[in-house]
Order: sequence, then structure tokens, then C-alpha cells
Amino acid sequence: MQRIKAKKLTLGIVGGGPKSWIGHVHRISSRFDNQYEIVAGVFSRNPSISKKFGKNLGISKDRCYSTYQEMANKEAKRKDCIMVVAIMTPPSSHQIIAEKFIDKNIHIISDKPFAGNLEQAKKLHKKIKSNKKIKYALTHNYSAYPMLREAKKLVEKGKIGKIEYINVEYVQDWSSGKTITKKNSKKLLKWKIDNKIVGTSAVLNEIGSHAYHMAIYISGLKGKTIFADIKQISNKIKMDNNAQVMINFNNGAKGMFWTSVMARGGVYGLRIRIFGSKGSLEWIQNDPNYLKFNPSTGAVRLLERGFFNAEFSKNFSRIKFGHPEGYLDAFANIYQEFALSLKNNIKKRYFFPNEDEGLETAKFIDACKKSSKKKKWIKI
Repeated sequence: MQRIKAKKLTLGIVGGGPKSWIGHVHRISSRFDNQYEIVAGVFSRNPSISKKFGKNLGISKDRCYSTYQEMANKEAKRKDCIMVVAIMTPPSSHQIIAEKFIDKNIHIISDKPFAGNLEQAKKLHKKIKSNKKIKYALTHNYSAYPMLREAKKLVEKGKIGKIEYINVEYVQDWSSGKTITKKNSKKLLKWKIDNKIVGTSAVLNEIGSHAYHMAIYISGLKGKTIFADIKQISNKIKMDNNAQVMINFNNGAKGMFWTSVMARGGVYGLRIRIFGSKGSLEWIQNDPNYLKFNPSTGAVRLLERGFFNAEFSKNFSRIKFGHPEGYLDAFANIYQEFALSLKNNIKKRYFFPNEDEGLETAKFIDACKKSSKKKKWIKI
């Protein structure tokens, strides 16, 4: 891959139209560090909506496209072709869209999950590895929070010893407190009830992928076997909305994951706890600037982002400690690191998640579905 010398990377977008909150997040995050310029896009399956939305973003008329195929083909013929494409569409479309741009040697940033199912994930992973001219980033943005990276560094230094147990909760409540019937389900839940669009599992692709990725990212471990219990809204509405997973890791550690979209009051309730032979760590998204470190040889320590007791976190902080940083800042870290990796052509990983972690997460989700169906332990 050749080093990109441009001051700003030209960015094209697929998805993330007028009603997409995650599209808004991607666009803001790409602008944080002045590394990208959005110059092209297709934002909706409706051509008129897509072009109107693109115009409102200040994109020239001839680069507001009707389909991702048109965008890839026409951009590839331009001398000022986009350098990066950001994909923010439903899960089952990630593979086919990414492959189109890989064929045009365009770098990719994609929203999670990596793909809709394991078969798609394997094909996409192989496609990425076969093209040495492109790089790929996956926005598992929680891994870019400064204090989660501080946690990873503490684990690598052996501060909590050998990891023995990992507990992750990621619960939401957007399907709780609603009387969901076959008749109103499409209006209330939209594409999330369609497995052809959402992929293997709604709750696991949406938030379970984050939970598992956080665990393997911080710990450096991989899941070995799992036992999962996945629930659906009803016999008539085949949308997974709750998953409890027991897991054995490759170092002998145990784990328990709970992900749900029916936990009333659990508004983005994300928490991870890692217990080792010498201590433990705990991080909660609702208080993201702090990491609880409990060494077995002393009192509990509350480490603060950017403070002297959390030196490593300074590398990923934008503002001084004492002032809160959060979701958008973490998202922006991934965009910034991806840009720097393209400009500097440095072979080291940086920190952004890539296709390898995407495939690993897809294997986990697939194993969970098989385990829940067969009611037995499954190898990942």
C-alpha cells in the first residue's frame, strides 16, 4: 500500500441518511481532527432523498449518487476518486458493499458488525486479505475510549495477573414496555425484525458484538467454547431481544455476557469487569472517564482519564482531565487512527479494530445461535 500524501482524506459515505442517528455520529467523528473531507455519497435507497440529503451536506450534485454500485464505478473513474468509504447500512449489506469498493482499491471504514452472518464474514475477510492495496477499520468504538485502553495496558503489564473471569453487560430497553404484535412490529422495529437484513441475531449483532469485542480487546484472549440462551419477542415475531452467554476462554478463564434490548431502564447500560489473580478492573460507559482498579495488595484506586494515575490514557484524550469525554470522542479516535495509518503507511496495528476482530466476533455470534438452538456447549 502506498502512503497517502494528501492533507485531508476524501471520504465517501454509503448509508446514514436523514433518519439515521449513527450516520450523524460518523459524519461528526470524521470531522473532529480535520483528517477527512466528505465529498461523495449515497445516503438512501430512495434516489431523490439521497441526492437532497447530499446537497444539504454541501456535496456537489454530480457526486450525490443513487446506488453504491454507481458510486463505486463512477468514483473509480475520477482523478479525484474518494480515498476512503464509510459504510453505515444494516448488517447483511456490509459484505456486498465493502467488496464493491475493495475491487476499486478504496479503503474502508465500516460500522459494526463486520457482516450479517459468519458465511458473509468469512468471504469478506478473505477479500480484504487478498487486496494488499487497501486497509479496513471496524467501528467497535468502545475500544477507543481512553480508559478502556488504559485497562488494556494494565492487563498487558500484568497488573491484575492472570485473567480468571470476565463479566460484560450491555443492556438497552428500546423493545421493553411496548406491546409488540405481528401487526405493529414492522412499524416499531423496522428492519430489525427481518433476519435477511439484520443477520444472524438482532441483539447479538447490534450490541452483543460490542460486548464480546470489548472482552477480547482488553484481555487479549479469545473465546473457546460457549453456552448461550437466546430469547425472542414471541413465537410470531422472530427477533432476538435477549441473550445470556457463558464462555470459556483460551487461557482457562470463564466469562458471562448479558445483552438485551428489553431491560427496562437499562438505557445503554454497558459495563465490563475483569478479574485476575492479582486484582480486578471495572469500567462503566455512563461514567467513562474513570476506571476502577482493585489490586489485591492495596485499596481500590479510581483512575481518571488524562490524570497522572492513568498516563497511557493521555495518548487518546482530547481535553484536559476533569472535563468529560465520551462517545463521539471515542468514535473520532478510530477515524483519526485510520487516517494516520494511511498517511504514514506504518505497518503496526495502531489501535483501531480491523477485519480480524470482525471475523472473530462473527464466529462468536454464530456459535451463540447454534448453542441456543441445540442447548449445548459449542466451540467458537
